[in-house]
Amino acid sequence: MKNAGQKKRPLTVVKATGGELPNILLVDSNLADASQMRQWLEKGAQASLDHAADTAAATGMMAEREWDLVVIDPTVPEGFDFLKRAKSLDRWLAALIVTGRQDPEFLQLAVQARIDGLMFKPVTDAQFTKQALLLAGESRTRRKRQQKRVLAIGAHPDDVEIGCGGALAKHRSKGDLLHILTLSRGAAGGDVNIRVGEAEQAAELLGAKLEFGNVQDGHITEGIETIELIEAAIRELRPTHVYTHSLEDTHQDHRAVHTASLVAARGVPNVYCYQAPSSTVEFSPNRFVDITDFIKAKLTAIGVYKSQVSRSAMLQDDVILATARYWGRYAGHVLAEPMRIIRQRDGEMKPDIAAEQPVVKLVPQSID
Repeated sequence: MKNAGQKKRPLTVVKATGGELPNILLVDSNLADASQMRQWLEKGAQASLDHAADTAAATGMMAEREWDLVVIDPTVPEGFDFLKRAKSLDRWLAALIVTGRQDPEFLQLAVQARIDGLMFKPVTDAQFTKQALLLAGESRTRRKRQQKRVLAIGAHPDDVEIGCGGALAKHRSKGDLLHILTLSRGAAGGDVNIRVGEAEQAAELLGAKLEFGNVQDGHITEGIETIELIEAAIRELRPTHVYTHSLEDTHQDHRAVHTASLVAARGVPNVYCYQAPSSTVEFSPNRFVDITDFIKAKLTAIGVYKSQVSRSAMLQDDVILATARYWGRYAGHVLAEPMRIIRQRDGEMKPDIAAEQPVVKLVPQSID
């Protein structure tokens, strides 16, 4: 566990891809062809390329990093099945088939796999390199334009999962990047080692990267220490969306995090406040996120907080479900998470988070 005097470890984030080489995965059992294509792409440091000789190895490599392009000869066993799985898991991934087969049945399978390019062996250096770099670049551009970067802020372990766990699961299903910043380790609610372990497990289930602050539980302020912690996370992630506590809350830590978040996130285009079990009747949401298909993910994430579920009836499955059903009726959803919109607009974060922000007209109600 970190102590107050230790230097804070920076958030682990996916770095901006603008200056990096395209990431290309080559799947081909023909080692000679694979070696030749690797030489072409790595010549002049045009791309970063890894090779897998079979789909089993390729499946493991897909889970390790973010890829811009898969180049594959689907004559490898289960080649088309792998391609379909890869495209379904990453909607921005481009796929280029390089093969010697040209029969109609094979070409039909290629179309069904939603490929982005098709080349027939033998291919030349210039032809292959041009096509591969073009598709990888287009994939990266689509990802940069469409992928959301989400920062969820909580005062204590389990706050985020309770308040917006369904929304985070929904973001993840669309391929968005998720980060959770929890400002304290929850010492007032039990053993910090247990609570940190539970938080890490919940974040893993949601597909989020987790970072802790070192603020004392029960003594979080809205001042500079809290603001700087949140600003550090925002500078590194550059989020398009921030979820945080609401002001209408009986817990002093939650109110402080809300106020500090609004200062720190002044350059973020989309900022929302979620409901907590300690929220008051003054909490008035105007956005209702449909989590009907993501309630299981939310309940599973909350369920790992066994040290807290046993302490509070508000974390029982039936209460979480009843709350979601109650708010769902306001928007015609079966189950929903309520949010209060602080700011909602399209676009990227301002380059200078300290710059003066334009006046933004709030949307009366948002249903999604």
